[in-house]
Amino acid sequence: MSQAVQSNTKLDIRAGDGTFAREVVGIDVKTLDDDQFGALENAFDEHGVLYLRGQEFEPQDLVNFSKRFGDVEAHVRQEYSLPGCPEIHVLSNIKDGDRTVGSAYAGDSWHLDLSFMKVPARMAVLYAMEIPHDDDGNVLGDTLFASGADAYDTLDPTLRDELEGKRCFMQYNRRQEAKRLERLHDHPRPPMTEEQKAKTPDIWQPIFRTHPNSGRKAIYANPANTFCIEGMSEEDSTPILQKLYDHVYRVENLYRHKWQVGDVLMWDNVAAHHMAITDYKLPQRRYLIRTSVSGTPVF
Repeated sequence: MSQAVQSNTKLDIRAGDGTFAREVVGIDVKTLDDDQFGALENAFDEHGVLYLRGQEFEPQDLVNFSKRFGDVEAHVRQEYSLPGCPEIHVLSNIKDGDRTVGSAYAGDSWHLDLSFMKVPARMAVLYAMEIPHDDDGNVLGDTLFASGADAYDTLDPTLRDELEGKRCFMQYNRRQEAKRLERLHDHPRPPMTEEQKAKTPDIWQPIFRTHPNSGRKAIYANPANTFCIEGMSEEDSTPILQKLYDHVYRVENLYRHKWQVGDVLMWDNVAAHHMAITDYKLPQRRYLIRTSVSGTPVF
């Protein structure tokens, strides 16, 4: 059950029991005035995950709304952009011949978007157009979120002190190729091109990242793209990273989003770890469109 945690003439923002995510109710985001948008942006920086139900968007509406937060950037995997709209990345299992019209298994392991980039996106905004259901009408394809900021605040002090100021090694290309080979049978996709690889080189990132607006620290290492800790081998890094992940993804630190058509959901890429649940398959159709808003260098 949701309860109001901030309610005034600007916005009605509600929280579910025991979750860090917030629902914004009673507004059409296409018509937000500047005061309402300012309140929305402040709530976003504070909580990291916001969602709004029952929105009616055309693709350009999603782009226009996203631009209020900053510059909208094109995804590196342009083969899954919306035709004629490079700023929109399509997430879908729907097929056109042998090829899916969108990225069919994007985000199906715990990650932070573009954490492997020198200047990652500030945020992502996702709009639901088709949501899969089982034969009994139960919604499939939930998305899980975990707060890296809350996890940092509650991390064992000894482990936190041990890792403070250290970096971790991230490799997007390596992870993408492993995923591609795992799913060749169900969802074949071509390897990344040399141009795409050049745009996503291996990189060292801080294990704990600082939010540029709120100043909060968050656990930034994540299973999808992190392979070792600075000064350690992959083998020696694994148990320490696993301790971090066990803490971040513990049940009491999770929010599970049950999608509805018309949902707009936005998350912060400093602290909002997330994972898509792929418990559906054709003819159960999923189609969502996403934008990414430019961010700032990592520190």
